[in-house]
Amino acid sequence: MKNNTLLAALAAGLLLTSVSFGQTPAPSKPKKAAAGTGLGMMTILPAFEGNLGKLHQIGLSVGGEIQYGMLAGQFTPMAGVSGMVHFNQKFAIGAAGYSTLAENFAPTSLNAGKALALSNVYGGLKMEFTPRPDAKVHVSFPLLIGMGFAQVDSVNSLGERGQDHYTDPITGLENDREGRDHHEGGNSDYFVMQQGVNLEMNLIRYVKLTLGVSYRIVPTVSQEKNAAATTTYPALTAGQLGGVNLSAGLRIGLFDYQLGRRR
Repeated sequence: MKNNTLLAALAAGLLLTSVSFGQTPAPSKPKKAAAGTGLGMMTILPAFEGNLGKLHQIGLSVGGEIQYGMLAGQFTPMAGVSGMVHFNQKFAIGAAGYSTLAENFAPTSLNAGKALALSNVYGGLKMEFTPRPDAKVHVSFPLLIGMGFAQVDSVNSLGERGQDHYTDPITGLENDREGRDHHEGGNSDYFVMQQGVNLEMNLIRYVKLTLGVSYRIVPTVSQEKNAAATTTYPALTAGQLGGVNLSAGLRIGLFDYQLGRRR
């Protein structure tokens, strides 16, 4: 009798267990994003993932910069300007350009026996990433990709500084003449990449001060020579056009305009 009661209880327990398992809902499959909704799109820029709702700030700025950069093994001052569009204060894209300031910058590595002047200008697309833009002092990581042009010529031939005053012996008229040798030096076109890191300070809402260090990489150089420059002027190399740069500058603009705010 006891055995029959025990078997009946065991059978009832197994029946209830099977019923409870049978009523447990099966795990649902993850739903796929509907085509054309844009919810499943992944983008390169974090600010634009998903949809445009994540773009909540935009800005515009212009900047001036003094750069003490290396050319042909020596440092020389260069001036730079830039214009940037800012997205969520963290990512910026725009254009920048740099040019040597000294008209008679003559690195000794070009020619040990004769002073030769070197001028250089380059620029292109500039991108910048700033991880913590709201901090009073923060870092940013700029990258420039573009083209450059460099020229080697005799001293005083790259500008208008070689002028003197004289009287024409035939006409008696006074004229100005340039003390150039009228030689066109070796011209070089090159591809350039400049990457660096800036220490940036928010002075006020509309002004930022930057101090930075960067390195100019020149992988390729294309020479353009004429008959006079072939024997007189040296050809510039990628190593002479690349080098480290120290910079300081000011950036002025509106960096945090709120999109979709109420009027």
